[in-house]
Amino acid sequence: MGNYRQIMEMERVTKVAVLGAGNMGHGIAEVVAIAGFTVVMRDITEELVQKGYEGIVWSLNKLVEKGQISEKKSKETLDRITTVVTIEGAVSDADIIIEAIPERMELKKEVYKEVEKYLPDRAVVLSNTSSLSITELSEVIGCPDRFCGLHFFNPPIKMPLIEVISGDHTSKETFEFATQFAKKIGKFPVSVYKDSPGFIVNRILTPLLNEAAWIVYEKRGKIQEIESSAKYGLGLPMGAFELSDQVGIDVAVHVLEYLRERLGEEYGPCPLLVEKVDEGNVGRKVGKLRSPRRRGGGRSRGGS
Repeated sequence: MGNYRQIMEMERVTKVAVLGAGNMGHGIAEVVAIAGFTVVMRDITEELVQKGYEGIVWSLNKLVEKGQISEKKSKETLDRITTVVTIEGAVSDADIIIEAIPERMELKKEVYKEVEKYLPDRAVVLSNTSSLSITELSEVIGCPDRFCGLHFFNPPIKMPLIEVISGDHTSKETFEFATQFAKKIGKFPVSVYKDSPGFIVNRILTPLLNEAAWIVYEKRGKIQEIESSAKYGLGLPMGAFELSDQVGIDVAVHVLEYLRERLGEEYGPCPLLVEKVDEGNVGRKVGKLRSPRRRGGGRSRGGS
């Protein structure tokens, strides 16, 4: 399972594999490449991985336009990134593997089963899951001690926080290594020492977004009042619905459903949020968030 004195030295890390080229995947790849690491980004089709690469190009151009990085640094960053469509091509010589695929337990497990076939002895595996059990995911591969959660926030290029989550099998060395890596790529890590549903941020955040939706659904308040209350009463940088738009309503609903499964019916998502997901209207990543249709009816915490 590897020699920790050898594999846990940050200066020895050169290549990072990012599995997933979606909004989070290509954002993570960009952040890691800007920090100076060689990155290989993988997705299941050439079309998807190319779309992710184009997202990185667009983001880097914006950073140059705003004067946040130089054109030279932008070009150097792109030069560090390659794309592949096979898991073998991504992980076979990687020092760190960051999984950033859709938030479905069985899908992630299938990917990890494939990853294990090509996983180098020195490699550390990090999952970007926003709520799923790090312990359960780690048990799919043969080296759960080298598995840790590393939860980025959307968009990764802007958000400074990273949750570092220890599973039941995560070694102290792996946890410390993941924390060092988060700092190395310019992020602020917070430690989650016990694997629990929603970790820290989503355990706090998703119930807040859910309650905001319930208030509108039950016609107890309008979006404008809720947004003003969140900003000027709670002191949040953006309103609850604005934040749902940014995070992705589908992500919020998924986390709430997972929390309900693990913690109880009181975490059940508001029907208003579920309706938005069913419509495919999940926020900025698919276009502008429309004002929700309000219906009558009381609260049913277990319903969706």
